[in-house]
This record gives sequence, structure tokens and C-alpha cells, in this order.
Amino acid sequence: MQATLLTIAIAVILAVVAALVGPFFIDWASYRSVFEREASRVTGLEVRVGGEIELRVLPAPRLQLQQVALGGGAEPLRARSLTIEFELAPLMRGGWRASEMRLVGPELKLAVDEQGRFSGPNAGVSLDPESVSIDRLGIEDGRLVLDDAASKRVIAFEKLWFNGELRSLVGPLRGEGAFTLAGEVYPYRLTSGRLSESGSVRLRLNVDPLNSPFNIEADGTLNTADKSQFEGTLNIARPVGIAQQAAGSLVTQPWRLGSKLKLTSASALLQDAEFSYGSEPNAVKLTGTAEM
Repeated sequence: MQATLLTIAIAVILAVVAALVGPFFIDWASYRSVFEREASRVTGLEVRVGGEIELRVLPAPRLQLQQVALGGGAEPLRARSLTIEFELAPLMRGGWRASEMRLVGPELKLAVDEQGRFSGPNAGVSLDPESVSIDRLGIEDGRLVLDDAASKRVIAFEKLWFNGELRSLVGPLRGEGAFTLAGEVYPYRLTSGRLSESGSVRLRLNVDPLNSPFNIEADGTLNTADKSQFEGTLNIARPVGIAQQAAGSLVTQPWRLGSKLKLTSASALLQDAEFSYGSEPNAVKLTGTAEM
């Protein structure tokens, strides 16, 4: 009996050691085509891995890909590395629950035509969206470029980072991060609902410019079915503060702008807008409508 138990114990120990040590001696790069084929099948995008591939089995399955490109054509989504750590139990049941997913150095270019339609890599995910969940989603040192055909402008969001969670591939999503635009840093907080079958999603965005004493908050519905359009409310506020000048300190008056907002790539319509300047109850107030 003792000999049997000892044999079982040794077999278990050898299996654990093999699972821990074995992956370090396997050249996963030789299976590059397998990883690319399966990733392409799952995402619906052409997937290419130009760098090293690392795979760990225990204590939790962990996959790291270097120099990744998602999507065909001249402008795929590129990233320096993609790391995913899966939870073992859901994976064995056929689910894709990631305890952590981290994307380093992603770069994405989106084009907006004169009708306001976006074009870029399109994902035709073959997995059930409800079977995918990410507890900790992280993006580091990202870059997003918008090429607007209507205004002939190229807008680049640099040094973009995000930390949050994604409950399924169709949402909800929530988290916080920051980006740099024209040399200014903009911290933000983002919350989204679930993407509906019609292509609309509820969004709430807070932006607090680092070097400007005001807050921007937008809350509404983004429709991406045809022409991208946002409808909701916009609030911009600056609290009372103290500005330093050569002659001394100066108290700055608070102000606030609240309005209904209809936003497309071509125009912005502010309805039932109210602008308030100064402290209550002596604030100066203006109401009206504006279109830009």
C-alpha cells in the first residue's frame, strides 16, 4: 500500500515539474503558424506574430506574443507585445476568462470619410462574446491616429494608457487612463454599457486636463451602425480658483456650461445650452443654441 501511494506521489510530482519546467525547453516559435492560424480563426482578423512566443502552463496559463499585427492591408493594429493570463477553470469549460490582459505599444490608425464613417481593422469574432471576460485590462504607451477626410486633419493621441475591466466582448467596460494631445496630458475615466444589436452603446466620459482647471463630462449614446453619432449631454465646469500673476494672486471666477449635445464628425449641435459665470446667487447666465 505504501509503495503504491509513493508511486502515485512521485508521478504527481513529476507531472507538476514537467508542467512547470517543460515549457521553458520548448521552442514555441516553431509553432508560430499554429498560433497565427488559431488567433486568426478566433478574432476574424489576419494575425501575424513577428517576435518571440512564450507559453506558461502553471500556476496559470500565460501566453505572451511579441511584435503582433492584427488585420490585413496597409494599416493593421500593431503592438510591441500582447500578454494574456487565463483562469484555468473557465478555460477547461470552454470559456475565455482572462485574469489579466496587457497590450504594450499598440498603434492604430482610423480613417474618417467625409460622411463620418470610420474605417479600420474589422473584427469578425467567431467566439461567443459572452464567453470572453477580462478582469484586468491594461494598455501601455498606445498611439491612436484619426485621419479626417472632411477637415483634412490628422489627430494623434499619444502615450495612451488604460487600466480597467471588460465583462464581455460587447461590454460593459470601465476604467481610467490618460493620453497626450498636442503636448497636453488629459487624464480620463470611461464607462460603457453593452453594445446593442443595432450598434449603439451607452457611454460616460470624464476628462480632467492636467494643465487646465476645468472638467469635461459627456454622458449619452454612441451609435456606430452607419455614421458615427453621439447624442447625450455635455457639461464643462471650472471651479473657483487662484491664479498667480506678477502683481500677486487673483481669484478666478467659476463658470459652467451645460447642454444637450448631438455630435458627428462634421458638426456639433448644442441645444438648451446654459452658460453660468460667477458664484451663485449672483452668477450671470446665458441660454441658447449653438451649432459648429
